[in-house]
Amino acid sequence: MTTLVSDDVVTRLARVTAGVDARAGDLDAGHTDVRDDLRALGAAGLFGLRDLPDTVRVLEQVSAVSLAAGFSAWAHQMAIHYLADRPDLSEALRTAHRPGVTAMAAGLKHVAGLGQIPIHAGETRRGLRLSGPIRWASNVFDDALVVLPARTAAGRLYVVAIDVGAVGVVVDPAPSLMALGATGSTSLRLQEVEVGAERIISADLTTFVRRIKPTFLLLQTAFCVGVSGAALDAAERVIDPLAAQFDGDRADLAAGAARNRRILYEFASAPDEVNVADVIRLRLDAANVAVAATRLESTLAGGQGYRTGTAANRRFREAAFLPVQSPSEGQLRWELKQYE
Repeated sequence: MTTLVSDDVVTRLARVTAGVDARAGDLDAGHTDVRDDLRALGAAGLFGLRDLPDTVRVLEQVSAVSLAAGFSAWAHQMAIHYLADRPDLSEALRTAHRPGVTAMAAGLKHVAGLGQIPIHAGETRRGLRLSGPIRWASNVFDDALVVLPARTAAGRLYVVAIDVGAVGVVVDPAPSLMALGATGSTSLRLQEVEVGAERIISADLTTFVRRIKPTFLLLQTAFCVGVSGAALDAAERVIDPLAAQFDGDRADLAAGAARNRRILYEFASAPDEVNVADVIRLRLDAANVAVAATRLESTLAGGQGYRTGTAANRRFREAAFLPVQSPSEGQLRWELKQYE
């Protein structure tokens, strides 16, 4: 699998992940946030890479040492992906001089047939005027750039980019989150936010979502695979008579994790050729394996698995987020049934 990833990326990534690893406890405890990690990745040239397997490796390895950092890196990378044709907006994200925010969950749900977009867009001579809630977004720091969907009363669907600091953007107080408090995750409200025509990324949300969805799900799968690998590596290091009672569980999970990782890199090598149902199925299974692997690690760690401040406990709490992250496990199951 490593042959799919350039040696240069592996070398640069090793330096950055060492720093993320050293900060993982402080991120988990809320003593700092992910911005330094995003900047380190940007300074190393690890955002906006040409080849998707390289980006998969970045998110996999960062998430193996901190899902908080890996999740934020995913959100940032997706904003870059959305703006692939807009270097005027994406260049500052590639270097991580400013954070990128993906607020596209409502757009993906709408295209799947699961709800209306809550951001209303009034068309003006200069562009759009937006009002409505963004119920969940991450990397919501003062200088962040947000990519989101909006709809007009006539049913036209847009994708736009706005600044968190723009007039009319209200950032709600951040909720207290388990394991992901360092990710700048919260809700926002837009109150007649003016968007110039130059900030309209697409006037065809459906086509836009269908284009970005495989990459969206594959990169989410990457951080699931990273967490699984770290948890199973730790579980494998526990050797005693009681741990031996779980050898079958470890073997089954290791086989599932290896299979998911192999398929992930295969799909990432040709994302335009994969069947969307297969990507959804992979994303579902990778999250389930990650949750099960962290539970096994915590079980084998004994009291250390219940003690905050330990890696086993942190991964257990981090992985609890995976079934509810958008698209949630329920949404993915529903979508998969539409292909059956």
